[in-house]
Amino acid sequence: MKDKTTPLLLASMLLFVLVFRGTLNTQVARVWFVIFFEVGVCLSLAAIIWTHDRWIAGFLILAIVSSFAIQYDMNSYFALRAIVTGCLWYLFVVMFFTKDNLYILYRVMRACAYFHTGVAFMQFIGYGGWFSYTQTTGLMATNVFLSALLCFCLPAFLELKGKRILLILIPIAGIMMAKQFLGIISLGAGVIFYLSMAHRIYWPIVLVIPAAIAWAFFIDAPGVDHRLYVWGKAIRAWWNKPLVGFGIGHWKGVFKVPMNIDGTRWMTTHNEHLQMLFELGVGVVPIFIGYYAKVLRSFRRELVIPLTALLIISIQSFGTFAMHIAPTAILAVTWLAILTISTKKEAI
Repeated sequence: MKDKTTPLLLASMLLFVLVFRGTLNTQVARVWFVIFFEVGVCLSLAAIIWTHDRWIAGFLILAIVSSFAIQYDMNSYFALRAIVTGCLWYLFVVMFFTKDNLYILYRVMRACAYFHTGVAFMQFIGYGGWFSYTQTTGLMATNVFLSALLCFCLPAFLELKGKRILLILIPIAGIMMAKQFLGIISLGAGVIFYLSMAHRIYWPIVLVIPAAIAWAFFIDAPGVDHRLYVWGKAIRAWWNKPLVGFGIGHWKGVFKVPMNIDGTRWMTTHNEHLQMLFELGVGVVPIFIGYYAKVLRSFRRELVIPLTALLIISIQSFGTFAMHIAPTAILAVTWLAILTISTKKEAI
């Protein structure tokens, strides 16, 4: 009975939102019919995803409501469309892959790492040709996102056996060439987590922590001053609308003027968790707590590879806007789908 009532509840919620935010003007009734149809399709997608992971479906539902509850405009439209695209990819991976053929996705991720590291190496030695840039970026826009992309690809190397595991040195070299502190932190945390959970090896902690400190002093110190300033402004602004936030996609609308700290316009908070709180409101908190609690309850040693990826993604999302960049976002969504596949009872 519960499963039968869920679509009805979703449809009722949609109708309430449209009546509350809609209009009775006949000149725009056609537009609202189109919107009703589009959102109905989105809720249908959420209902299908619900059967695989209720927390991801809940996030999509919250994003749909958020796009209307505060202000429906181009910002909310494009933000919701990006989330729907990610959810479609998640559903595709979950429906068309199993534990037996996940190696295909791992191979694609490794190929991505090889390619970007190769381009980065040519840039690093000054022979990048058309791809030359002042930073070592691969084909990403900045070294920050080269580092994030290689970190997201890194767990795919952990399934390799024997001497082939040494191929993991390729993305590690790329991360080091990027010279980005958050990438080193993600790499170190991922290595410590994987070795301790999969092999009960704990001694790398003794090496990783001093190495990270040395990296911060001599190569790239963590730039937190600007971020702390922006995060502070975001928290103070969010406190004006803590329950519903400012609406999905509306960070750029709230902060239209340059930040005083560096004279540039910060298009995001450089913290995905905080930005979701700012835009979606406090409702996003139980969704994330519920998702991570579900993951912890289902923890098994055979899940260590996708869990390592989840840890790396969470760390990167705390200091960058990786989920706003298509290549890194699609990799992150792929790992969420892999985790869903790996936890399915019928796939064990």
